[in-house]
Amino acid sequence: MPRLRGISGMTGATGPARARLFRKYVGVFSLFVSVILIANGLVEAVFVYREQIVLLRRIQVEQADAAAAKIKQFVADIERQLGWTVQLPWDAGSPEQRRLDLYRVMRQMPAITQLTLVDQDGHERLRISNLEQDVTDSLVDFSRNATFTEAVVRKTYRGPVHFRQESVPYMVVARSGAQRSSGVIIADVNLRFMWDVVLGITVGETGRAIVADEAGRLIAAPDISMVLRNTDLKQLIQVAAAKAISSRDGAARSLLATNVEGEGVLSTFAAIEPLGWTLFVELPTREAYAPIYSALLRSAAVLCIGLIGSLLAALFLAHRMVVPIRALQEGVARIGAGDLGYKVDVRTGDELEMLANQFNSMSGDLRASKAREDRLARLRRFLSPQLAQVIESTGGEKLLESQRREISVLFCDMRGYTTFTEAATPEEVMQMLGEFHSSLGGLIHKYDATLERFTGDGLMAFFNAPLPCPDPTDRAVRMAVDMQVALRQLSRKWKDLGYRVGFGIGIAHGEATTGRIGFEGRFDYAAIGSVVNLASRLCNEAREGQILIEANVQGRVAHSFCWESLGLRSFKGFRNPVAVYNVLGFRTEEADKPTGRALGGT
Repeated sequence: MPRLRGISGMTGATGPARARLFRKYVGVFSLFVSVILIANGLVEAVFVYREQIVLLRRIQVEQADAAAAKIKQFVADIERQLGWTVQLPWDAGSPEQRRLDLYRVMRQMPAITQLTLVDQDGHERLRISNLEQDVTDSLVDFSRNATFTEAVVRKTYRGPVHFRQESVPYMVVARSGAQRSSGVIIADVNLRFMWDVVLGITVGETGRAIVADEAGRLIAAPDISMVLRNTDLKQLIQVAAAKAISSRDGAARSLLATNVEGEGVLSTFAAIEPLGWTLFVELPTREAYAPIYSALLRSAAVLCIGLIGSLLAALFLAHRMVVPIRALQEGVARIGAGDLGYKVDVRTGDELEMLANQFNSMSGDLRASKAREDRLARLRRFLSPQLAQVIESTGGEKLLESQRREISVLFCDMRGYTTFTEAATPEEVMQMLGEFHSSLGGLIHKYDATLERFTGDGLMAFFNAPLPCPDPTDRAVRMAVDMQVALRQLSRKWKDLGYRVGFGIGIAHGEATTGRIGFEGRFDYAAIGSVVNLASRLCNEAREGQILIEANVQGRVAHSFCWESLGLRSFKGFRNPVAVYNVLGFRTEEADKPTGRALGGT
């Protein structure tokens, strides 16, 4: 009873199996919840990241544009203040009045550190300064100076940013009057006053705004010391990008970069036209990503709570399953011990109850199978497995009783076997016999022949006993033809290996006594009679590739097969000569049967 031994073997692993089931439930629940929570956290982090970056970029673009507008307005106010000082022709007012006008402008615009009035001929007429003494009618020639000439032609001149003493940023702004006779006013503007503008821009908690001129030098920052150090920003990627990207492209104006201190920032720029300057709004990435980190922390907290919850749920469900599982385990142990009548009683109303019902059904099948195995075991004591199966399926042993019956007997024997065994190794002989038996075994099952025995290089089979069958002689000859076809293929294979082996077959039909023979513990089903001896003699007489039959067989199959007469032959043990025929193959007119197979010597 192998199946019962297998069940019994399972009972020894009850404890570890229970532990594995517990770990499996805990693992599956924890993994399931973890995957969902992790996926949710990742999705939330991705969306938070995208929303945060989009929001920050939009805010920074708005702040940058607003700050750029303030700086434009700062410079525009200076230009407007300068403009009203040169509205009248040079000779229309007194020098003292002009001096007062310039002082008024400097009071209103503290960023202006020096004002210079130049007449229509390009001569300096008045210069007042917060850094040095005032000068009147110095008549310094500005006629060839670009500041004067550009102001006359363009009405307004804005010079490049330059640094005095390599630290303080300045720029020159010049305005000419509506009439040429009004002259030109030139102002030196200290750009440190833009510090108020950039200082008023709030970017998160640690962000800032800075301004770079067209050459990439820092001219305004919340930390004035950076400006005073004449900081060069050309090496920053956001400065290079600002020159290549249009200010109207809001999305492209924001990028991840590093600031002058080497810290990662989200940088957004806005151009300050027409000065050629660029304002940058920068927010450190650690602050920009803070909401994302918070979302990840929240997800981690939810994940921990979920893991604890899944663990508790797994413990609860595992506890609910312990009782029915133990009942099933007890059932396995009882059945493994041989108590096939044991019933497992589980009433949970779920799949476990269905499993218990199936288990009970299985135990019933095992009882029936064991009873069948017991019957087969009793039959196998004196029958071969094949006959035991037949008798067990029919439910009786009367078929095995001795009786006379007409049977068709077939003998098959190798030619050249003895010579082959002398030249070949035992391993080669066993391999050849294995191939020989395998090629014929399928045909024996196909034609429902009863195999009495294998005799080393041959075999004996007969038809119509113990189970009757229609046309036993026709079956025998057909199987013989198929055997020769199969064996011819093996013969060619062995010939290629250097061994010449052939086969001969003999078939006889007649009455014989069939029944079981043998001794307690080993019985076989055999046929005894002259028909068996005649089939053996025909097989011995057959040359390689021949199927020899006697008259009884020939009379029954002449309509189905082609044959040739070999005349009368005398055999040992038979007083009278026997008419012998050689089967050549199927008749071709049998369209529903294999045709075209001719037999003969090879």
